[in-house]
Amino acid sequence: MEYQFLGADILCSLLFIGLLVLFLFDLVFSPDKKSLVASPLDILRRKYAAGAINTEAYQERKQVLEQDMKK
Repeated sequence: MEYQFLGADILCSLLFIGLLVLFLFDLVFSPDKKSLVASPLDILRRKYAAGAINTEAYQERKQVLEQDMKK
């Protein structure tokens, strides 16, 4: 008589279904991954704010990026 693991199959099934529901919930309702990635203009602004580039270089690169965005 093997009744010692009688509820283990039910417990494993419920655990699997629960993990599947959590995965699908995260997949559907997770924040947009694109919003987590900085745009090239944002990166340029950060470099300028950090002093990595001067004003002239910032203006030139900004103009190029804005022209590329219009295309």
